[in-house]
Amino acid sequence: MATKSLSKLKQEMLFNSDLTRLVDVMKGIAASQYHIMERKRTPMVKLNHAVEEIFKDWDFRNSEHPFVHMKNERRLIGIVATDGGFLGGLNMKVVQAAAKHETQGASYFVLGERGANYLREFGKQHTPFSGINLDESRFKLAGEITAFILKEVLRGTFGHVILVYPHAVSFSSQRVESVNLIPCPLFFKDKPKEVPDEITLKKQSILESESDGIVEYLVAAWMRKRLIEFFEDAKLAEFGARTMHLEGSYSTLTKIDKQQKLQFFKARREKIDQSLRETFTSQLLCGKKAG
Repeated sequence: MATKSLSKLKQEMLFNSDLTRLVDVMKGIAASQYHIMERKRTPMVKLNHAVEEIFKDWDFRNSEHPFVHMKNERRLIGIVATDGGFLGGLNMKVVQAAAKHETQGASYFVLGERGANYLREFGKQHTPFSGINLDESRFKLAGEITAFILKEVLRGTFGHVILVYPHAVSFSSQRVESVNLIPCPLFFKDKPKEVPDEITLKKQSILESESDGIVEYLVAAWMRKRLIEFFEDAKLAEFGARTMHLEGSYSTLTKIDKQQKLQFFKARREKIDQSLRETFTSQLLCGKKAG
């Protein structure tokens, strides 16, 4: 019975040691992915500057375009989830934050199969999209979602679009953030309270195209750019959260490993002591019989 117990302790100790090493390797991979994604982030300084300058040069707040002013209160809520492992808690936080924005008639679009599963489980109407990958497909995905959002808003299906995603504050810290996509916030950024009339605007700048066409082009360019930034930020949050989760698991397993080794060596020592006592006793008995 003691031998079986000792054997079982040894098996558990070896299994936990292997699991600890595996988690340590996975933690290193997640940390490496974080730093790779950090280096691969798309620099958009020139595009940011160019787009924002156009928004500054002409005040579009007089426009009745649905990208500038809501035509209805119905909301389209976007969820950026992840299909990676060890991130159920982060996905749930994103879904719960998105639910707080829900109003009557709201609908969702969701990135990632796990996020879609959550919404399906809760019976929420949604449009699924593929998850975000480290390769160049994130640019195509941003274009697809931009086209989907703008089409739904132009059709009058929705008047307000919100995106909820995990933001990487730092390597070890993540928080869920919500951003307005429609109406486009740049139409109102750094603008005075008073809206200038069209005559005043024409004295400052000349529009060679129709105002609505410019609004649609600018919003499409701005939204695609912002979605790429949000996607890359979400991947950083994913890798950071996974690393922190695995770090916690590694610490727990390391403690268990130490405890199991102590139990094993204690049981082994007790087994050896028992064998020595039995050998010594048998030798004494043999000596008495011989005498």
